[in-house]
Amino acid sequence: MKHNSNMKKWELNDNHLYFVFFLLFLLLIGGIIFRINSIPQFDDVLLGQDWSHFAGTIRTPKGIQVNPLNKEIIHQDGSKAQLNPPINVRGPHLEVSGNFEIMAMMNDIEDGASLQLYSQPPIIYDEWRKENPSFRIDVSSKRIETRVWDGNSSTPIDIRSFTANLKANTKLEIKRQYGQIFITINGSKLGSMPDHNIFSYGTIWFGADGNDKGNGWLLSQLKARPLKKGSLKVVPTTSLTADHSDPNLLRNLLGKQSHKIQIGVAVSVNPLFTNEAYRNIAVRQFNMVTTESSMKAQFIHPAPDKYNFLDADNIVDMAIANGQSVHGHTLVFAKSNPSWITDTPSDKLASVMTDHITKVVDHFKGRVGSWDVVNEPLSEKDEDYTNGNLGLRQHFWFKAMGEQYIDAAFKAARAADPSAKLYINDYGIEHNDKRWPAFFALLGRLKNRGVPIDGIGFESHVYQSTDKIDIGILRDHIKAIADLGLDVRISEIDVLGDNPEFQNQQYADVLTVCLSEPSCSSLTSWGVSDLYGSTTIPERYPSLLGDSLLWDKDMNPKPALAAIQNILKI
Repeated sequence: MKHNSNMKKWELNDNHLYFVFFLLFLLLIGGIIFRINSIPQFDDVLLGQDWSHFAGTIRTPKGIQVNPLNKEIIHQDGSKAQLNPPINVRGPHLEVSGNFEIMAMMNDIEDGASLQLYSQPPIIYDEWRKENPSFRIDVSSKRIETRVWDGNSSTPIDIRSFTANLKANTKLEIKRQYGQIFITINGSKLGSMPDHNIFSYGTIWFGADGNDKGNGWLLSQLKARPLKKGSLKVVPTTSLTADHSDPNLLRNLLGKQSHKIQIGVAVSVNPLFTNEAYRNIAVRQFNMVTTESSMKAQFIHPAPDKYNFLDADNIVDMAIANGQSVHGHTLVFAKSNPSWITDTPSDKLASVMTDHITKVVDHFKGRVGSWDVVNEPLSEKDEDYTNGNLGLRQHFWFKAMGEQYIDAAFKAARAADPSAKLYINDYGIEHNDKRWPAFFALLGRLKNRGVPIDGIGFESHVYQSTDKIDIGILRDHIKAIADLGLDVRISEIDVLGDNPEFQNQQYADVLTVCLSEPSCSSLTSWGVSDLYGSTTIPERYPSLLGDSLLWDKDMNPKPALAAIQNILKI
């Protein structure tokens, strides 16, 4: 009996052991399930989001077709070209903190495909692109390159190259973790590089491009999720409309005036959709906008057979939604042209110019009410005003067609949109120096030839003491142009603020003149905030900002704004 009792005891212990193993198994499975459930799921950045306003792309049932635009910026001195790939500023972006992962399915990559994550979008400072922090990955079937910009240079701070043997359809995973960026391709770890602290701004905006000699590629999936100790949120497309009820808004104060001019501002597309404070000022305060760069030839017509209307369309859509009129800047200019235009043989330039004007004006017909058809035709060189010269710039348009390039430009614009008002725009014509008589004589010749010109833009930049605008001279010049039957607009006023009282007075005086002259239809400030102002010193890191606009770099109003408001309250 004792032997049988021991056997029974051992059987009981074995059952206990089996039970313990079973419990451990359940705990293990439960832990795995808990860990799986606790890992954040991917948020879809494509499905249910608006990607229809991204330049160079087409929304298809399979995803976003990315067609390379070959966008570049030729600096104003013509020295070099700077790549300017598109960014989806009017589409979804991410709010992130800490660690995160982004997954992209990139199809048809044989010709080359690129995806760029911008912590802050670049700033276009009047023909110079300031690179803010971003990460870019270029993928082709044989090679992968990664680049990091840290916001302290126009060139990448870190470049890594990897060999690859990829198929047409590639799954890309980008993880930001432990101060590193880890790259995985089709489930295999490719490598890593330091993140250089570029994702500290809390946002990510998406850019995409391709090889300009290729046929593009397809972004079929784009997803994102936070990782351990991180947070992430997909932010949808920005609302277009704003509240205009504040009686102290400039546009509302104009209602007190017997001569109701339009008061406008030049806007840049990137901050308009990515900086809420900038956007609120631009669309609430003003009843007119000018496209600062987005309609210039190198931005809107990057290649002979390619037009990039979407950035300009986005500005126009925002303006119309907020009851603002739109002034287009500019159709013909010596600067801001893509290299393919400046390299065109002289005997073909007339056709290139008229085709460009026709295509652009027709695209915006009924939405853009006025145009700078010809911008800054007067020369910057003293010798062009002597020895029988007429003071006109000797640029490639002039050399190919003579002064009649102006005639052809205005006739093409009038034919494309008979209802739009057409302007010549130039600087320095507020003063009684050599530029004014040359300009006034030009207007007389154009009128005699029947050129369909409606008005003149006085740029009114005040960048140094010699630029000071004498309101008596300005008034006389406006009256002289009115006697020719032409409209006038103050088109690009900005005043350097080394002396705040001088800045206040110049803004107030010029506005007073415009309000008092029946032929003056509008006054436009050349920018919203000093943070994005064109008087920023180009190609300098860190940025040396100008001080010429009505709001400072922190979007706070300056005394010059109060000076304008006080004029409008009278």
